[in-house]
Amino acid sequence: MESVFRIEKNLKSKRYSADDICRYLNSQSISVVYLVLKEIAQEKIGNTEIIREVRDIADNKKEISAAGLGVSTMRIAAIAALLELGITDFFNSLTEYEKNLVRGAFL
Repeated sequence: MESVFRIEKNLKSKRYSADDICRYLNSQSISVVYLVLKEIAQEKIGNTEIIREVRDIADNKKEISAAGLGVSTMRIAAIAALLELGITDFFNSLTEYEKNLVRGAFL
């Protein structure tokens, strides 16, 4: 797997494909997953396969790290990315406190 620094460089320079994004979303690194979710939100990357992957994270269907770290944080970031894409079902089901976390996910 590519290093976090190389992935970050690829994201900043917009050198990635939809397949790369999906692969990065399946990383065991919470840093990589967060960077990719942020990129999806900022660039409005709405590919069907990517949305499915993000929805799986938002629905806690994916384990991000072998140690189970970052599950809640990645769920919030995934919901924030979906919200930026206009997909509101997860967001609408949250408490007001959780909604505020989502709103601040990529600040």
